[in-house]
Order: sequence, then C-alpha cells, then structure tokens
Amino acid sequence: MNIECSVKESEKLIFDKKNAADFQKRINDERGRIFPEYDALNREGSYVERFKAVMAKCEIHIRENERFVYFIDSAFVFDNNRGVGFDNLSVDYRKIIYNGLRDLKYKDNGQKNQFCTDYNEVIDGLVMLAQRIADALGEDRRAAWFRDIADKAAGSFEEALQRVLFLNQVLWQMNHPLMGFGLLDTILDTVYTNDKQKGVIDRERATEIILDFYKILHRYFWFKSHALLGDTGQLVIVGRTSPEGEYIYNDLTFAFIDGIRMAQLPDPKVMLRVSSKTPRELIECAVNCIATGVGCPLFANDDVIIQKLIANGIEREDAFYYATSACWEPLIAWKCPISNNLTVLNYMKSLENLFLRDPLERIKDFENLMQRYFFYLERNVNAAKNSLYQRRFAYDPLVSVFIGGCREKRKDVSQGGAVYNDYGMTTVAMSNVVNALINIKKYVFDERIFTLTDIRRMIINDFEGQDGLIKTLKDNPRHYGMDDDFVISLTDRIIDKTCDFTSDFVNYMGGKLKFGLSSPAYIDSAKNTLASFDGRRKGEAFHVHISTTDGEAYTELVNFASALDLQRNSYNGNVVDFITSPAFITDYTEKFTDFVEGAVRKGFFEMQVGVLSSDMLIKAREDPDAFPNIIVRVWGFSTYFKDLPDNYKDVVIKRALANERKTA
Repeated sequence: MNIECSVKESEKLIFDKKNAADFQKRINDERGRIFPEYDALNREGSYVERFKAVMAKCEIHIRENERFVYFIDSAFVFDNNRGVGFDNLSVDYRKIIYNGLRDLKYKDNGQKNQFCTDYNEVIDGLVMLAQRIADALGEDRRAAWFRDIADKAAGSFEEALQRVLFLNQVLWQMNHPLMGFGLLDTILDTVYTNDKQKGVIDRERATEIILDFYKILHRYFWFKSHALLGDTGQLVIVGRTSPEGEYIYNDLTFAFIDGIRMAQLPDPKVMLRVSSKTPRELIECAVNCIATGVGCPLFANDDVIIQKLIANGIEREDAFYYATSACWEPLIAWKCPISNNLTVLNYMKSLENLFLRDPLERIKDFENLMQRYFFYLERNVNAAKNSLYQRRFAYDPLVSVFIGGCREKRKDVSQGGAVYNDYGMTTVAMSNVVNALINIKKYVFDERIFTLTDIRRMIINDFEGQDGLIKTLKDNPRHYGMDDDFVISLTDRIIDKTCDFTSDFVNYMGGKLKFGLSSPAYIDSAKNTLASFDGRRKGEAFHVHISTTDGEAYTELVNFASALDLQRNSYNGNVVDFITSPAFITDYTEKFTDFVEGAVRKGFFEMQVGVLSSDMLIKAREDPDAFPNIIVRVWGFSTYFKDLPDNYKDVVIKRALANERKTA
C-alpha cells in the first residue's frame, strides 16, 4: 500500500512561508527537480496536455487514520500563463456528488468543436487522478470512494464531502485560488437525508464529520492565503430563501455553524443567509458562534439581495440560489465564473484630483463643488472601465465542466459559455469622502472659515501643525453612518452617479459591471492618497466598509445602511461592519439576538461582527507568542492576529478602542 504519512519537503515550505519571493523560488526549484520537462510543455503544450500532466505527475499524499484524503502538491501547481485565471467563485459541486464524472461527458455525436473534445479530455484527467488515489489507498476503505467517482453518484454524506474535497484540491492544484463552496447545506441535503433515513447519521454525527472537513481544509492555510494570511476564499454558505418565499434550513445548516464554532479556526469561514423568516434558534446558533471570536458567520439578507439580483437581470429562479465570492460579493452559484473584485474604485482619489487640478476660485457653492467632484469621479470610473475592457480570461475547460451554461453552449468559460458573465468592482473611501464633503460644506460654504485653496494647502502639507483641526474635523457631529437625511442623500448621490458612469459597460463576453461599497483595499488604496478633509492624514487607512470610527450606535448604523438607495448595479457587496466586545455579546446574548433579528427586518444588505478586546489585542501585539490563537475579522475573512502586518493590527486595535469608548 503506497501511503506517505510524512509531509514532503515542499509542503513544509508552506508553513515556513515568510518571504513570498524566496518561497516561490524554492517551489520552482522543487518543480524543476521533479518534472523538468514540464517547463517546455508549459510553454508549448495545449491546455489539455498540461492539465493531464499535472493530474499524472502531482504527488499523492495520504495520511493514515484520517477521515478524508486531501492534498495539494505545492511543487506542481499549474502555471496559468495564458490569460487571467478564474478565482473567487463557487463551482457546481452537485455535478460530482450526484453523478459519476463520465456521466458529464459529451457522447461521441455531441462533440461539435475543439472545446467539446477538451471538455471530455479534462474529465478523463480527473478520472485518472481519482484512480491514482484509489491505487495508492489499496485496501483502505476510502479507496472505493475514488474508484466510484468515475461512474457512480456519491453513496453517503461522508463520501459526498470527500468528492467536494477532491474537486476543491484539483481546483487549487490547477491554480484557481480563493475557491468557495457555495450552499453546502442545500447541496448535501439529499445525501444527508438518505443517510439519516438509514439511521447511520444524525446532526451530532454530521457535525463531527464537518469538523474534520474544516480541519483538513485548514491544513493548507499558508499555501492558500492570497493577499494576507487567512485570505483563502474558503467560504461555506448556509440557509436560504426558496422561490416560494419560505426560509429553508436543515440539520446541516446548524452543523456547519456549530462545526466552525467547535473548530475555532479562522479558515474556512461561514456565511448565513437570513431573512425575516429565519427562526430565532438559528440566529441564536449564529450569535453563539460569533461570540467565541471566530469571526463568523457573516449575515447576508435575502429580503434585500434577492430582489436586487432580479432587478439587475438575474433570472428569478437563479436569484434564490445566489452565493458570494471569497468575501461577500453576490454571484449566482454554479452559473457565474467571473471574479467580483477585478478592480477597485477609490472615491477619495476623485476629490483629491479636484483639489490638485481644478481652478478652485471658480467654485462658488457646494452644488458647484459636487458637480466638479462628479466630473473627476467619472474620469476615474472610465479609467477603471478601460482596464476591464482589456481583461481577457484564460481558456479553462476544467472550470467549464463545473459552471452552468458551458456544456449546453459548447463554449468555454473564457469565451462566454457561462450563463452569467458580469464583472465586479469594489470601492473604498465612501465614508471618508462623505465626511470630507460634509466638512467642506460646513467650514467653506456655510461658516466661511476656510477657502478651498486653504484646504488644498492643508491636504498637500498633510495638516502639518494642525492637530487641533484634525480632531475638529473628525469630531463633526454630522458624519457618515448617521441616520440623517442629508448624510444619506449625499451618499445616495454618489452611488447614483457611480451607477450612471458604470451602466454602459459591456465586457467582451456580454456581461455588465456591478459595484459595491465594501472592499479589502481600505489600507492599500490609502497608502498613495493624500490627506483628506475628514481629518485623515496622508496614508492613513480609510474607514472599513459601511462603518464609522465615531462610536456610532449599532442600531443607528444599521438604520443608515438600510436607508441607502442601493439602486441599479450597486449590489456587489455592501457590508455593515462593526466591532463588539466579548463581554457585551456574552452578557447580552438575548438582546444581541434581538438586534440581529431587528436589523434583518430593517433591511441591511450584509453585516459582519468582530468580537474583540482592545486590551487583549494590545498585549498580543507586544507579545505574539503569548497570544497565538486570537482570531480577528479583517475584511471578508478571519485570521490569527499575530499573522497580520502591523498596519492592519493598528486598524483592528483602533476600532476595538472606539467600540469600547462607545459602550463604556
């Protein structure tokens, strides 16, 4: 029996990854050692030739005494060098659970073009890898799972999860990062129910199995991390609303939440789709999980999101099965292969450009200022659109097998084969821009304390020697996040103009462009942005998603977010993000559950909660080894606090302190 219990050298490198460039060089050296002819094949070979080479040559690792088989040969990851790769999506795992892989192939008379041939060849490659794993397992009971992948549906809940893991590892092996799992409680309900009727499983047993599923996915935490450690995109979505308007949940909905609570791992993460009909016991289950500080589940509001999807051209039946990208950006599970965060729009850059380029003496009133701001906003949006027009995706029959539309159209995902091909753009600094504009209106046009030229000088000089003014600007009682008519209308105007400027976009596959008010770029985009008249210094991080640093009451922030007119194509992730203390959520669990239920009815789009103690975080920053397991929510993922760069630690601590001042 060919079983390798030790971790090979290249996998050890994963957990030692401190310097990305050095890590990649070592991996490339390892790849060249094990398969030197792959470099030539990668330059000249077809997709199918390269795919089959990876399936045939990747090293199989099997660990005894584990429930599942899962491995990634980090020295042999596919080099996607012929266009933009597909990531940040959820493929159709149902196809590998409820079919044998060969059932998915075109019959001989159905192969109409090269894509059809390649599609079948990819399935043959998957079958080949499954057989290699079965051969390596020998007499192990798990061998039957892999032998059956070719021609049989999964026979049990446990086997179905193994198939999810098999396809997931292949996607990572083929260089498709940030891959989510979609609506797993829905996808797996049939096999779970069959097992339950046989008396071989119940909710407690399912939770045990899911706990192992989470642990094995977490094993490649370092390798899978994208921009920051923990940014893996491994999102499980549970709960949903049916097309008939009923809220759908089952034992697995609870089991997936309880499993991550018990695992206490920052990755994978869970999203709970909720509605006004979600039972209180499920909200309580989610709150109890959040209270542990694990950083999830995030809430997505079906009452709001589904209607916005339908209004933007998504078929009604499909809208009820939405999933999200790696963080929170809605897409149609199984039918959309395109990443939702292809570029970032920095709202503050448009205001900065106004001050640096416009003849400010010609601006006579606030309305005139807004028109000039929109002029520069349109230019920045156009620059983003122009970069997206040039985007071309790499030919990818593997993804095409598991995305709806491609088989029927006999067309690859890169050629528009999917049912939906919309692009997604995220945005940053809406909060900072709104606050800056409020301050400009107050101090320039209403009270006439400063001129626009004065402000230009201040932001260029980074408010040098004006600490008192910075505090005054930050402490303006009217600010973003308030349930205030002017603040809401000002935010809505900017959203409306962004809709205007993006509505004419059509990509090369016929897809449109959507945007949202949440983005992971609130630190990186701020690095090269001058100081701003909300009291922000040069390079200081922007506010996070739909949030404030002003100690706003939770209910007021939810009221504000729910009142925003997220019209037309502004549905690409709009997350209310706030921090609470561990004591608050544990001491007032019933009240916090009341708050979540009320917030759903009020109509937020999405909401996430970080449970943090500033005292603990400050100690952990000073002595990381003493606090190795503190988990924090970063943008749409969670990670260990000790693994964050210092600038992210600063933001998290600052937000925790602001929350504690509010609740003190």
